[in-house]
Amino acid sequence: MKILMISIDKGLLGGGQLGDVIERHKKYGEFCDRLDIVIFSKKGFTEYKISDKVAAYPTNSDYKIKYCFDALRIGKQLFKKNNYDLIVTQTPFIDGLVGLMLKNKFNAKLLVHFHGDFWGNKSWLHENKLNYLFLPISKFVVKRADAIRVMSEGQAHKITKTQKQLVRVISTPVDLEKYHENTPVSQQNWIRGGAKTQKQENIKIILHVGRDDEVKDYGTLIRAFKIVKEKIPEAIFWQAGADKKIKEAMAANCFSDVELRGLVSADDMISLYYQCSLVVLSSTSESFGKVLVEANACSKPVVSTATTGAREIIEDGENGFLVPIGDAEKLAEKIIWLLEHPEEIKKMGESGRELMKEKYGDNTEKIIKFWDDIINNRL
Repeated sequence: MKILMISIDKGLLGGGQLGDVIERHKKYGEFCDRLDIVIFSKKGFTEYKISDKVAAYPTNSDYKIKYCFDALRIGKQLFKKNNYDLIVTQTPFIDGLVGLMLKNKFNAKLLVHFHGDFWGNKSWLHENKLNYLFLPISKFVVKRADAIRVMSEGQAHKITKTQKQLVRVISTPVDLEKYHENTPVSQQNWIRGGAKTQKQENIKIILHVGRDDEVKDYGTLIRAFKIVKEKIPEAIFWQAGADKKIKEAMAANCFSDVELRGLVSADDMISLYYQCSLVVLSSTSESFGKVLVEANACSKPVVSTATTGAREIIEDGENGFLVPIGDAEKLAEKIIWLLEHPEEIKKMGESGRELMKEKYGDNTEKIIKFWDDIINNRL
């Protein structure tokens, strides 16, 4: 099968990624004759060969407003060379619209992904004025797609209430075996940049993992960190991923005590999980919450806002805690409670590890089968 993806994830261009996005797409390519990915990007990128069968093509647009036109132009050029069987888009928005135009022109099948909790979500709608435009675009695209993939049952329920297309729930692949291995040796050099001054068990590290995006609600996160620091002065806060938005939130809340770890490799990400006491997410919306699964797989409890994705991963009080979206006080309260009850950190972490074994894993073959079913009209 030959697949063309339209994506907004610039990590696929090899210039810096958080987690395993490159590895996941390389694995998809093992099941394909060809997998090409058009990436919305500003100028400054070059074509990136992920493997012999997988390549990423940047739009190199002058302005964001040109993403659609440039992606469409590149998609047409690639289609003339490869005549793809299926178009896959990361979201139902502008990339979804590009996918729909290519579907109509080349008579290909279209699969639209919901890597985000968009419909029936007021928090997402209010994050950006453009979302009021994106919402009707998404409904227009979804009605004309051949299939929809969502990350959680909660998303599926929202979509199937209004749409008749087959919606299949397949969460983002997580190779749990990687997280169940022994603690990586590389962790020894991460505490305070290598200055390990305390016994590991006495270090209270709260880890947040996230990209630069309003949906991560860094304002709530930093306000929660500030409350925790007042109660537990020895607490250490780590941010892995992009740092622009969190720096803005730190400045706005007069709080600078966060160690920015930047974009780290998948292996070093595992190292961070093993070193921290717990993982926190403050998002206003999440379709899945892969970070929560990864943290639990490393036997770490999680504290998260009650997004659609988090509600399916976290059993409140068992493997972590759910708190109201935007509530810094509640977020801090649960973090503090866990730090003051180290025996519960261990208990919830072990419970989370067992839950993740039961519920999640490497869904790559499920995704490939879905592609094959769409192409061969077996839906």
